[in-house]
Amino acid sequence: MDKNSQTDKRSNILMAAVKVLTSKGYYSSTMDDIVDESKMSKGAIYHYFSSKKDVYLAVIDMWESQTQQLLAPAAKEESSAEAIKKLFKLLAKQLKIDGSFFNCLPTLWAIARHDEDFKKSMQKVYNRFQKLVELIILKGIKNKEFSNLRPENSKTSALSLILNFEGIFWFNIFNSKYVDAEKYIDEVSSYILNAYTLKKGDKHA
Repeated sequence: MDKNSQTDKRSNILMAAVKVLTSKGYYSSTMDDIVDESKMSKGAIYHYFSSKKDVYLAVIDMWESQTQQLLAPAAKEESSAEAIKKLFKLLAKQLKIDGSFFNCLPTLWAIARHDEDFKKSMQKVYNRFQKLVELIILKGIKNKEFSNLRPENSKTSALSLILNFEGIFWFNIFNSKYVDAEKYIDEVSSYILNAYTLKKGDKHA
């Protein structure tokens, strides 16, 4: 079996697992559910994974890899303000293309509270995301774009931004009819950037 074929089969299993995790949750789902959803044989599934826990941990690894690739263009922006705007837009774009993974995030967070392996995997994802955001913020401070921020507060600022990014995910989970996701993105990113850049005595636009 060639490497591309193995990669495709593994990806098929993981995407099937995302659907099962979203619809049935972790504790109510089984390897048989993943087998049925993937349309592959049980032997093929067990060739790659020994348990449903292994499958779902691999889902987190896949998400981390895809997220890093997705957000990489934002880090290349010369302006930190533009980089933050792009982060919001890239996440929103992915949500529209395929929001299936965002739907199972609450389940993964819940598992991570009780399982150390899931906790470590989820923490790894968030640590890398936080580091990316923090580097963008530090660059903005250095370039004097973010006049209201200080280097020693960059971690707190990054965490605050990440909480706002997560607000985008809830649009997909609850299918909000009251607030447009694009409008939310524009307003929140503008509000945050105003807070970072407004000087004393200035007023919000």
